[in-house]
Amino acid sequence: MPDLARRSLLVASLALPTAALAQAPGPVRLRGTIAAYDAGRLTVALREGGEARVTLPEALAVSALRRVALSELTAGTFLGVVAEPAPDGGLQAIAISVFPPGVRTREFQSAWDLGPNTSMNNGAVEAVMESADGAAVTMTILGRSHRVAITPRTALLMGIPATRADLVPGAAVLVVGTRAADGTITVERMQVGRDGVSPAT
Repeated sequence: MPDLARRSLLVASLALPTAALAQAPGPVRLRGTIAAYDAGRLTVALREGGEARVTLPEALAVSALRRVALSELTAGTFLGVVAEPAPDGGLQAIAISVFPPGVRTREFQSAWDLGPNTSMNNGAVEAVMESADGAAVTMTILGRSHRVAITPRTALLMGIPATRADLVPGAAVLVVGTRAADGTITVERMQVGRDGVSPAT
């Protein structure tokens, strides 16, 4: 993440039911649709049920997404791939976040919470392959090569700037941050659905 983006991380307050507030500190991903937005406060109807109210600091940037064509992926392109196990023992991409040219973040693989057995895989493209059987990319992650199958249902997306005007009721939203021991959330990024493209990770 660029230094400017790091400096823009701000603290947001999150009102959740008591049981939710009892969760251990750590990463937080709120997925759902906007129920309301007024005076800097966003009410999210959560995918799992219930609502969360997040206060958005004035300086917090909001992003949307655009679709990316497979032809835009070239050697060296950095990707964040949400995947599930493929039948051949490799990975099958559910959603691929494509970083702009020259932008990278740390390489890693870890469990993810999009669904059972999902994982997040960050690394750079080695090669892109297309055949009658479908498409795939090979990625380098921490010095190892991994094959990732791409299906017609895989979402290939890149972040683009958005504004507070895009925070309208019914829009899909993803809020990512970290919960402190006191329940406070440090917001790292926020994506909102726009132009028919919704956050998928």
